[in-house]
Amino acid sequence: MIKKGNLFQGKTSSEVKLVEVVRTYNKPDIDPECPESVAIVGMVEAVILSGPGIGKTIRSRRSQFLLAFSPVEEAK
Repeated sequence: MIKKGNLFQGKTSSEVKLVEVVRTYNKPDIDPECPESVAIVGMVEAVILSGPGIGKTIRSRRSQFLLAFSPVEEAK
């Protein structure tokens, strides 16, 4: 589950990219051809903590975020 403050690590990048979730929100997606048609899209906003682009904020759909990043597990 994606929650504010959780850390995630990039899956595909050769360099280790670490991000922290800043917020999650629902964004309305309105069809320009039919204004009555509205879809709610789950979004994630995160800050890059390592690698190039450190400090930048990224925003993506929840589903795409989970394809690109995996949660960081605590050491036991």
